[in-house]
Amino acid sequence: MRQLLDTRSAGLIGRESAAAELESLLREKRLVTVVGPGGVGKTALAAQVGGRLLDEPWAAAGTADLAPLDVPGLVPHSLARALRIDGSTALPQLPALADAIGRRPMLLVVDTCDRRAEECGETLAQLVEACPALHVLATSRIPLAASDTFPLASPAPDTGVQLLTSAAREAGATEDPDPDLARRICAALDGLPLALRIAGGQLAHRDADDLLTLIGRPDQLLDLPAPMPGLPYRLRTLRGSLCWSVRLCSPGERLLWARAGVFTGPFTRDDALTVCADERLPPDDLVLAFDGLANHSLLTPGPPGTFRMSAATRAYGKQMLELLGEDAEFRRRALTHCLQNALTP
Repeated sequence: MRQLLDTRSAGLIGRESAAAELESLLREKRLVTVVGPGGVGKTALAAQVGGRLLDEPWAAAGTADLAPLDVPGLVPHSLARALRIDGSTALPQLPALADAIGRRPMLLVVDTCDRRAEECGETLAQLVEACPALHVLATSRIPLAASDTFPLASPAPDTGVQLLTSAAREAGATEDPDPDLARRICAALDGLPLALRIAGGQLAHRDADDLLTLIGRPDQLLDLPAPMPGLPYRLRTLRGSLCWSVRLCSPGERLLWARAGVFTGPFTRDDALTVCADERLPPDDLVLAFDGLANHSLLTPGPPGTFRMSAATRAYGKQMLELLGEDAEFRRRALTHCLQNALTP
């Protein structure tokens, strides 16, 4: 867990209260999932909390990274390996794993559950029920069934400026960015820690004015590299992070993601129904897709009754829409809808 913390520390600045709250919840509930969009710092926070608990007298403690897991049925095997439980020559199944853990106190951090979210949720819930001294802290872009959820959002603006400045210093910048420009950069990137880490790396060889112009160009924003060695592919660029989310979405969710990218500000479910529904995405299917995108942390709550997409998520959706050849049509629909709302008393 300490190594995981060392290599994925983006986003830890300003997370002290979140770490304390998460630790308290884990002690009480024993199965907690940190949920939020890619790049928000779920892994770093889970590693930090896990690291705080390592000095306690656990019979075993370990970390399982499930990102590479693409074959069903292997979750118990991955958990057994993390806890260094011998499964002999056969892949350990859930009952055998539960028997091996028994009543011994164990701590397990399970990272990136979203690829096998349903299997992970069922497996972890059954393990915690069967093993009364097992504590499991998971991370996922998608909530896990039967797990207490700890939602993680981007930090406050002032904290975002600290993260941006810290990342710039680590990358070799000799001067801190102008505070006003730093706040504007943070706002343009929605305060997402991964995005701020990437932006801070750019400040080592360009000034803040140039960076603000650069991140206003979606094609370039998505492909700026993170200046951190050892990050997995899905966190090396914002495009890599969003590609990972695309794989987790259903076809209807992907289509709505592309079309909803035409909204430049907060929008409601009714707005999406008016602008984005058609014979390819009927209203009932759109409602399911809308809820799915929110569940995947791709739509975040805005003002009461509204949702919004981050700049990077919207830029990725716009590119998907262009590939579908629907960009002009749905931009026209969004403009018409906006004008009609403006003219309605």
